[in-house]
Amino acid sequence: MLWFTAIALFVARVVAQPTDNHAFQAPGPGDVRSPCPGLNALANHGFLPRNGKGVTLQNFITGLKEGINVGIDFALPVGQMALQSAPLPLALSVDLDRLAEHNYLLEHDASLSRQDFYLGDDLHFNQSIFDQVLAYYKGTDTTNIQAASDARWARVKDSLTTNPKVVYGVRQLVLSYGETALYMAVMGDPLTGKAPISFVKSLIEKERLPYEQGWTKPAVEVNLVTLGALIAQLQLANPDAVPEGLTLGAGTLKDVYNLIDPLTGQALNLTCAVLGLC
Repeated sequence: MLWFTAIALFVARVVAQPTDNHAFQAPGPGDVRSPCPGLNALANHGFLPRNGKGVTLQNFITGLKEGINVGIDFALPVGQMALQSAPLPLALSVDLDRLAEHNYLLEHDASLSRQDFYLGDDLHFNQSIFDQVLAYYKGTDTTNIQAASDARWARVKDSLTTNPKVVYGVRQLVLSYGETALYMAVMGDPLTGKAPISFVKSLIEKERLPYEQGWTKPAVEVNLVTLGALIAQLQLANPDAVPEGLTLGAGTLKDVYNLIDPLTGQALNLTCAVLGLC
């Protein structure tokens, strides 16, 4: 029986290993990365350009699908909005570090792993901040809706308390729930949100897909429907007040990534979004 178990574990590890083209490589001199651990991990494994530069819309769509099984309904608006961060209008590609623009596509206050823009470095991983999240998983090896929701809300309250220039409106609320749902879905089961903490730590702390621990990309596609369902569960488990007239779910997530006000349905002015006024 022991030999059978050993063989099964060995086979599982072999199956989970990436191809040579997608082995982990830490960024080198001149390479750039974003405030998003997921996109950075995809670049570190070659699902996006390894130098983080010249990332096209097709790169985003293909990389997110092949690397972590994120569907086109979510990858497309993320890629389209990312291109708007490029320095030139109508650009066909963007460097990942451009996504650190405050209050735009990915960067927002009350991040799970980065400092607020006003308080310091909003681009690079911050262990002390992520430790605040991990504290809510103490004593468990797997993520769950309640702990994830509590950890997210704790980060929001910390920013509201310590950052005199904090921006936390409708867009930031939805982005905050979205990043929590994403790490649970891509590192575990997109339907239940259960993921091994060790997988989550590899993704966020090391920006590395945990193949060597037995991880494989989710069998169920991570898309607006599955993310929306997780977001709805996270919100129900938390006291964070949702603005009247707003229902969290797939629709609100899609609106935010398409620069649409989820309350009014109107297209957001770019300046308004960047300044955190909407």
